[in-house]
Amino acid sequence: MAADTRNSKSSNQSSANADITVPNGKTYDTFNYPATLENKDSLPGANPNSFAGKRTEPGIVDALKTIKLEDFKEVHKKPCTREGFLTGIGAAFATGGVRVILGAPVFTACSWAVGAFAFGSFAMHEYCQAKRRREKEGIQKVNAALLEKKIKEEMKREEIRKARRKAKEEADR
Repeated sequence: MAADTRNSKSSNQSSANADITVPNGKTYDTFNYPATLENKDSLPGANPNSFAGKRTEPGIVDALKTIKLEDFKEVHKKPCTREGFLTGIGAAFATGGVRVILGAPVFTACSWAVGAFAFGSFAMHEYCQAKRRREKEGIQKVNAALLEKKIKEEMKREEIRKARRKAKEEADR
């Protein structure tokens, strides 16, 4: 079983958060609990998860500290993001334009455009993710069918080999 990554930092470090690198090379941010243990009766080397001590809950500030500039530089590499943004831009342009043409004030038309962008982006992103899940399930079904077919063919070949060996043994007698 994999090693427990919660104890990756020594107990004398009091960092608010730490990075955990998993075998595939990805680095994940984690929130560690304070290193000082308030329960003096705890065993040596115990961590806050091993007893009912006080734990600090991560807050909004801790969550905002995990956001990095690289996340925004690579947003276009995420699946379905491009389609979502393009659909949102088109929906915003169309909705805002129609509202202006119909005589709505520009500020109101812009508000509608922002709402259409948010809704269009979200809807297209979710649709794309659902489509990807269906495709993945279909691929898994095809792979399972191919594996089953391969196993059946291998069993058939093995039966043919056994029959040939048996026929050869009988012919040799």
